Amino acid sequence: MKFRWLNLSIIPFLISTSVQAEGITEQQYSAIKHLGDLNGVALNCGYLTETQRMKKALVLALPKRRQFGEVFDTETNTAFLSFIEKKSSCPDEQTLSTEVDEAILKLDTVFAGQ
Repeated sequence: MKFRWLNLSIIPFLISTSVQAEGITEQQYSAIKHLGDLNGVALNCGYLTETQRMKKALVLALPKRRQFGEVFDTETNTAFLSFIEKKSSCPDEQTLSTEVDEAILKLDTVFAGQ
């Protein structure tokens, strides 16, 4: 079991290394990662409208490169599992929606002009 978690914990590092090699900045990586975190929470809480908004924002803002989607998916999976493991409680949907708004604005800012 420890070996499996070790493998899972190394995936974000490997992805971040490959994404960095593709020319993504730390701010861009952080913006995608943050949306993935929020998406994991939204999925756990059944806030599918928020999930759809985040995916749409990513499609509209990001250059069409597979690595960017992989970062989002990996972070979503990590956040989803962490939410369950920690037995976290769902935030109010409006609170999460406000966080998603801020994260989308940040994403649009760091990917402006691309």
